[in-house]
Amino acid sequence: MTQLPSFNMPNFEVMELLGRGGMASVWKARQLSLDRLVAIKILSSQFSKESDDLNRFRMEARAAARLKHPNIVQVYDANFKDGIYYFVMELVAGYTMGELLRRKGKTTEEDALTIAEAVAVALDYAWGSFEMVHNDIKPDNIMVDDDGSLKVTDLGLCRSLALLKTEKDHSEEILGTPAYMSPEQATGQQDIDCRSDIYQLGATLYHLVTGRMLFEGMTVDEVVEAHVGAAQAADARTYAPELSSRFVLLLEKMLAKERIHRHADWKELLLDISRIRSGNAPQLSLIPKQGSSMKRWAEWSSGFVPIEPEQ
Repeated sequence: MTQLPSFNMPNFEVMELLGRGGMASVWKARQLSLDRLVAIKILSSQFSKESDDLNRFRMEARAAARLKHPNIVQVYDANFKDGIYYFVMELVAGYTMGELLRRKGKTTEEDALTIAEAVAVALDYAWGSFEMVHNDIKPDNIMVDDDGSLKVTDLGLCRSLALLKTEKDHSEEILGTPAYMSPEQATGQQDIDCRSDIYQLGATLYHLVTGRMLFEGMTVDEVVEAHVGAAQAADARTYAPELSSRFVLLLEKMLAKERIHRHADWKELLLDISRIRSGNAPQLSLIPKQGSSMKRWAEWSSGFVPIEPEQ
């Protein structure tokens, strides 16, 4: 017998459980009034029930519903009922990049660039139109639809959840996933901007092409400290020697610990992706030798930047 949510949802026929994590469960359902299939994300019961928090949650979550872009999973509605928070979202009939990593281990450089470009285009729209940041870019929040299109999920929801946190112990889960979080997130800065998402995308790309997270093998506290402090993950070529020098230079720039050394915005990142595909190096940033969360590769450390010809 199919397990169903423990509370009543008028106007929805819940069909099956799609997934469950520490923070939420996701269900496939039919919205009866519009006769469409949707995904419903039901949050765990640890969040605030204060009326001011509820109002802020609705305001922030419904702001996410204004985002309409082919590379963004659409949020249709967000609500609070019977003591439960839930989101109604577009149903994507595909898989996440996290699932792909668990099956295949890693991706090619070209596939990683395609993913980076789709995410950058989507988040450029969100930042340019609404100054909205994601706060939780990671492989499990990048989906491939059954038609092959790439979509970012949970955009706008992370900030909504942050408004509801009631216990300090939950902050890491709500404000970002430790393996991918930016130094600004790790130190609790309030003026987060798109450069934080660029760092997270860099950490995601590192995982995609190497099959390893930036600071794999560390405890959660050690990972958070590593993003902020002087710790550096190995050059991506340690695990994937086939990577081009220009791609590794891009990773170092995206993973700069100080955001002033990263790309200024998504448009600048998209230009660098275009340069790499044309066989050129990205625009170099004056990053201190230990100023990135990925170690500088040996050739650049000695001042020599070889550029491979286009294949």
